[in-house]
Amino acid sequence: MKTTGSIFEEPPVGQHSHTDTLCEKLDGNHYLIDGKPIDLPLTVDDASMMMNAFLVDSVAAQAMIADSGFRVVELLPGKAIMQLLCVDYRVNPLGNYNEGAIMFPVLTPGEKKPFPFFGTLKRLAGNTLANYVYRMPVDQEFTTHGGRFIWGFPKWPSRIDFDFGDSLATGRFIDEDELVYGITAKTGGTSKVKDQRAASLAIRNGRAWKTYGTNSGTGLTFSLGGETPDIGDSHPLALELRSLGLPKKPIFTVAMKNTSMVFGGPEVVAIGQPFSL
Repeated sequence: MKTTGSIFEEPPVGQHSHTDTLCEKLDGNHYLIDGKPIDLPLTVDDASMMMNAFLVDSVAAQAMIADSGFRVVELLPGKAIMQLLCVDYRVNPLGNYNEGAIMFPVLTPGEKKPFPFFGTLKRLAGNTLANYVYRMPVDQEFTTHGGRFIWGFPKWPSRIDFDFGDSLATGRFIDEDELVYGITAKTGGTSKVKDQRAASLAIRNGRAWKTYGTNSGTGLTFSLGGETPDIGDSHPLALELRSLGLPKKPIFTVAMKNTSMVFGGPEVVAIGQPFSL
């Protein structure tokens, strides 16, 4: 899947299967995904995750997401935040699968720009900034259809390698045999996380999608800095990451050994229009 830009060109899945022909919305909370009932809110009972956060050139980042209608948030003048993730979903109605993501904390239409640095930090700490999901590769077909159809996420089947060890987590996103990114994060923490609510954003079918989810968990490790990621040198997504200034060290990393999540239904509006919540 080598296209770039916010208007995600969904490739067919498997034997030329197109998501919208295989899925049906029965009512506000009930779906048929490739013939299987999926109900909302959807609960993920167990998963592990890791994330690297980077300060990147805000002009280049905004150019990447310009057609989304969202605006990157600057932590420092000229510096936005970009996140690279890997997740291992183990107990999930959408299957047992690995996932990657490229995300940006953003402002949606109508939102006020926070005060520089401390205002942005406050909103980040309070989970009041939505994360725009620019890409979300997964390694299974069913979750590709479910994530696309229910929440508008830019999913497609790819290769995500993820290992959560006692002292280090490693994740690699490889697409069509080309490396996009490889990240690491320290593990071994014992902190617990109570329910945290945050919004995810996506663009699909010419519309903007916003979904609130909550997560909690145990075995949290937060570390300032981190190891420089591996960034591919040929895949278009890797080249976009390089245009943002990677590879370089992250400003912080997060890993969580066991996390549970709950996802509600989306709000869907025209691109460029404000959300109600």
